[in-house]
Amino acid sequence: MKNKIIKTIFPTIIGILTVLGLLIIVNLIFYKGDFLISSGNGFFKYFVPGATIIAMIIQFTLTLPFWEKFKSRKKVLGMTLIQFTGLICIIAGLALGLVFWERSLGINELIMVSLTGIIAFSVYWTSNLLTLKKLDKILK
Repeated sequence: MKNKIIKTIFPTIIGILTVLGLLIIVNLIFYKGDFLISSGNGFFKYFVPGATIIAMIIQFTLTLPFWEKFKSRKKVLGMTLIQFTGLICIIAGLALGLVFWERSLGINELIMVSLTGIIAFSVYWTSNLLTLKKLDKILK
């Protein structure tokens, strides 16, 4: 059980911190860090902790069982780990784009938010799964 807790917490934190770092860099480059100085948006106070808790629940209930299936069978639902993860990243990024799209800014906003979501999910899952792979070697 200790290994399962480690595999739940550690990859999730690494993934969240990696994406958070990426989002901060993108915001500094393109938006001059406006969300870092805006105290009213609650990003660090509400969104990051909420996303971390949700990610840990998903890690424990879905990711770890699928991880074990991929390790033993190499294919799940006819897809390899990379194909499955890519599909999940695209679907989740597009869903994120639809949820956070500000219609008044037009279709370009939808495309940019969706691309940002796809990239963020790709970075998260890449760092998460690489961390899981490393932990499997360490915790044997």
